[in-house]
Amino acid sequence: MKAILTQHDRLCLEQMKQFGLFAEIIPQKLAISNGVVAAFCSDGDQFYDLYSHTARVCEEAVGTIRIHPITLNGGGILMSGQLREEQCQHGQTMQENILAAVVMKGIKDVFLYTHFPCGIAISHCLGVIDQALLLRMAKNRLKEANPELRIKCFFHVEKYDEQEGGSH
Repeated sequence: MKAILTQHDRLCLEQMKQFGLFAEIIPQKLAISNGVVAAFCSDGDQFYDLYSHTARVCEEAVGTIRIHPITLNGGGILMSGQLREEQCQHGQTMQENILAAVVMKGIKDVFLYTHFPCGIAISHCLGVIDQALLLRMAKNRLKEANPELRIKCFFHVEKYDEQEGGSH
C-alpha cells in the first residue's frame, strides 16, 4: 500500500513529539524483565519491523527477548472503541486476549502499536493525528480494564521515497 506522509503529517508528528505524546524509549529504564505483551497489526509488510523493534527494546532492556504477540489488522487502534462495529468487536477480542495473556504469562507490560500507512486506518479515513489519538484512547481503555498494567504506545512510520521512517 503506497501512502504518502505529507508535510502536514510530518509537522503534526513532530509537534506531537515536542508536546510529549511521543518519547524516545530508553530500554534500560524499562522494568520489563518478565517480558511484554505486544499488540501488533498483523500487516505482513509491517510485522517484521514492529516485532524487531520490540525484540531490540527487550534485548537492550534486560538481555533477553520474551514477547507475547497479539496480532490483528489494525493493531492497537482497534481497542479505541471509535471504529466501525466490526472493528470494535475485533478490538474487544484483542483486549480480552491481552488481559488473558497478562494473567497467564505474569506480564505487566503491554506495548501497543500502530503504523503508517495502515489499511484499517485508511479504510476509516484516518490521518496520523487520528491514529495517535485512537492509540491513546486504546491505552486508556486498557488501563481502565487493568490499572496495574504498564502500557507504552508506539507509532511506526514506514519509509516512502525521501521520507524518514521508524518507530516514534
